[in-house]
Amino acid sequence: MSTATNPPRQHRYRRRADMPLLGGIRPPIALLLILLLAVAAITALAVGGLRVDDTPQAVRESHQYAAEDTAASLRAGLHESATDLRRAAARYDNAPAEPAAVLTALGQAYQKWRGTVIVLPGTGRLLAARGETVPLAGLDLGKVTDTAPAPLLEPSAAGTRLLTFAMVTTKADGRALLVASDNLRLPGIATRKEQTIQVLDGAGTVLDSTGAGLTADPDKRLVATARERAARERPAPGETVSGSLAGTPDDKGVRRVAGYAAVASPDGHDLATPLGLTVVSTSTIDGKPGSLRHPMLGLAAAGALLLVALLLAWFLHRKLQRPLLRLFLDARRLTRGELDRPVRGPKRGEAGRITRALEELRLQLLDPARPPAAPAPARRRPGIALPLALCAVVILGWSGPLLFLGGADEGVLVPTQVVAGQRDRTDTAADRVRQALNEGYADLRSLAPALADSSVGKAETLLRATLTEHDRYRSLYVLGADGTLLARAGETPHRTGPDALGPNGVLLLNTSGKEPRIAARTALTTTPGDQAGPDGDDPATPKGPVLVGEFKTDFLGALLTRPGLGRVWLVDDRQHVLAANEGYSSFGDLPDGRARAVLADAKKDAAADVVRDGGDPAVLAAAPLGGNGTVAKLGWSVVTVQPVAWLHLDQNRADRRAVLAGMLGLAAATLCLGWLFIAVGLPLRRLAASAEALAAGDRRTVLYPVHHDEVGAVARSLELIRQDLGAVRDRAARRAPATHG
Repeated sequence: MSTATNPPRQHRYRRRADMPLLGGIRPPIALLLILLLAVAAITALAVGGLRVDDTPQAVRESHQYAAEDTAASLRAGLHESATDLRRAAARYDNAPAEPAAVLTALGQAYQKWRGTVIVLPGTGRLLAARGETVPLAGLDLGKVTDTAPAPLLEPSAAGTRLLTFAMVTTKADGRALLVASDNLRLPGIATRKEQTIQVLDGAGTVLDSTGAGLTADPDKRLVATARERAARERPAPGETVSGSLAGTPDDKGVRRVAGYAAVASPDGHDLATPLGLTVVSTSTIDGKPGSLRHPMLGLAAAGALLLVALLLAWFLHRKLQRPLLRLFLDARRLTRGELDRPVRGPKRGEAGRITRALEELRLQLLDPARPPAAPAPARRRPGIALPLALCAVVILGWSGPLLFLGGADEGVLVPTQVVAGQRDRTDTAADRVRQALNEGYADLRSLAPALADSSVGKAETLLRATLTEHDRYRSLYVLGADGTLLARAGETPHRTGPDALGPNGVLLLNTSGKEPRIAARTALTTTPGDQAGPDGDDPATPKGPVLVGEFKTDFLGALLTRPGLGRVWLVDDRQHVLAANEGYSSFGDLPDGRARAVLADAKKDAAADVVRDGGDPAVLAAAPLGGNGTVAKLGWSVVTVQPVAWLHLDQNRADRRAVLAGMLGLAAATLCLGWLFIAVGLPLRRLAASAEALAAGDRRTVLYPVHHDEVGAVARSLELIRQDLGAVRDRAARRAPATHG
């Protein structure tokens, strides 16, 4: 019996079966091929096209950072000098003194100025002088009123001098102009023999320099170009002008690189900006310090991905797309009543299950009396997930080695200029901390005479004013000879009583606790011993009241925070952490134990080395807080750790691009294979279960297509077959009584 002669029926499902296919299995396969080919092209261009740079970015950045650090130190020193001078002069507003006494007190508290004078505005009459001759030829004293002029640079027989001004009240002459003269000094750091750091004014005159002298004309032109760029560039909001450039190589391939930075605040509203100063750091580069571990890696990876893309496209087309399209055609053939040919399709997966169900339905259409097939056993089969998983494994096999390149830094060559730059910047950070602590101690020595004969109320007023002027102190207080608290401003003192007394200078008040308490202490009354030393350091314990200033931990942490320096720690003589630029444990051991070896080499001078054992390779540097003063006697050091992976080197750039290519490959596979599994695999799995239920006799469940694609078309065909099976059974039932009668 054949149903080929059954009259065709008009039905909405049959009309939709002839609609064009949208979406389905073909778009994700085509997109996967396109994306993988695009990733292969990116890999070939970005990784395979990378070449060794004879002036690595890390070397240029090391000079830019060195110039920025030096400029920041100069700017802070200039601001500190002007603030100290004006604050010291302001203490005579209510208690005028003789001009000579003012200069004497100023010299006892601070040892930073080469010469100081007090002159009358308008006439220029000299009232008092101390130290070297102060050049005043370029200053129009007739225009000076009650406001102190801004700092200026003035040439003299001994060199260019930086003049700082303040208004001071004297006994006999009233308001007078206090002028302090000093040369513009670079921070006291050691540089390698081929490096030069210079500070230049707006006309290009070198005011101070350290390192090797520049005599060749190309080197001088490079410095001039760097200064011109610093003067011409306009900084972004919140940033200062800085940059780097490379000179032209000579006949031997040696070229000079330079980093520059303007000595100005980000907002341009500070004392240093009008001076137009620029710091330039230069050194030579010989040959090609960069390297590539696997120069052909990009091209090889791109070629491999090209083969993988073609292989996966062929595999998915053969194993998924063709069987599904064949199912679609066989299902449509059955709906048209062409039942003479068996349904022959794949034997595995969801497509195989649907093929067997269609064949059973074909036989049931041919023989209405055929009993339904036995229900399929309920067991989990991988189905379409297996070929998709195999494709994912293949792409992971390509991407995995590229992803792991991000941590393979053992073979990265670090240029010696970068290592030396890390050492010099660590030395600069140590000098910054030393200067800040010594400046804090000098502030207290300057404030102490005003507190000696003050009442408690006036003393607290002076302490609060000083605390407001500076952001370095958490508290300022006066202790009596027995350690009792006499006056205070700010937070509660760490300790009072006899145990709180000790020698003058900078000291650590505790050796354990939640945070270190670093302080400066000086006597209120001046004794011969209190005047010892160029920085006022005195090992003797004061006999009378003392002034103590406790430093903020955040203030010290801010001194250690500089871009491109890595992780920075301030450690004591026991190598316990006192401050850091990131989270740390107070009085804990150094997080990176490899730094102990570098610390052992940095007892007197800064040291640096590339350490590749015991963890990720890193450039480690250490520098002691040397120099003069009580800080040098503490035995503290600054330690920095810069991971090699953070440096802008050729190999790191190649590794990062390789990792990016691997991530792009995984992203393309996840997108397209996930699309296939969600849009095709899951509906196909549900359709296979519905087809088996229909072949097993379920005539009541309506089959609805999920999407208008190949799977949806097969679902519509199965729904038409379900309706045809019902019609065939009804006709067979009507003919059976007539035949019996």
